[in-house]
Amino acid sequence: MSERFDSLDKYYKTIEKWNMSAKVLFWLNTVLSALVFFLDGYAVVKAILLYVFILTTLGYFVVDNYLGIFLIPGVEEKRRLHLLSNSFNVPLDNERTNKYYNNSLEPSLLKLGANVFENSLFAKAVTYEMAKKERVKIFIFFVIFVAAALLRTTDLEFISIVAQTLFASTLIPAWLRLEVLYRKNKEIYECLYNVFLFYKENSEEKVSACILDCYVRYESAKAYSGVKQSSKIFWRLNETLTQEWEQIKLNLKIEGNSNDD
Repeated sequence: MSERFDSLDKYYKTIEKWNMSAKVLFWLNTVLSALVFFLDGYAVVKAILLYVFILTTLGYFVVDNYLGIFLIPGVEEKRRLHLLSNSFNVPLDNERTNKYYNNSLEPSLLKLGANVFENSLFAKAVTYEMAKKERVKIFIFFVIFVAAALLRTTDLEFISIVAQTLFASTLIPAWLRLEVLYRKNKEIYECLYNVFLFYKENSEEKVSACILDCYVRYESAKAYSGVKQSSKIFWRLNETLTQEWEQIKLNLKIEGNSNDD
């Protein structure tokens, strides 16, 4: 098998669909809450929109929690099994990947470190691009909120709608979790870069402890954030990041240029 294959792609596609549904419902709720405010003279239409708003709010609650509590953690558990299976050549499940982890180190703790190293390289780049988009979104809402608050002619109800969307919804918490995930991946990447850079100068015990620490931090960060990284951004950056990983392996003398799971 020469082409990249990830048996978890089918699960991530399911998450993408549910995630898109959550986004649609969130923005639909935002639009409906604003429309209701501007429809004071249309009692019937306003009543209908309020019922729709209640339904979409319940729908968003169900979808968002299903994603965060069941779908994403379930797939991440499968990803951990794949990571450990590849690192130690132990078939912990019957699903296989090809060219997802790219190094030819022998099964060992060092190989686990190289796999997490590669993952953190991709993860920090993808989450950085995701965070940039969220920053723009938050900035726009914040500008609207400040402008509405400063204008004396703005109705307090409208200000409360914007404030609820910005502060009382999942908008800011989701963005903050994404920012934390990006910074954690960056820290883990830098840590593992130093591990492999000074590998021969450190004792085996110290290297093993650092690798295990990075692995636990990497998994903890993903579990805490509950963020599904963008497949679209991943594929857009994949070629560039793959070339960067090959150069890193060469510079740090990480054995081999590719590995098939």
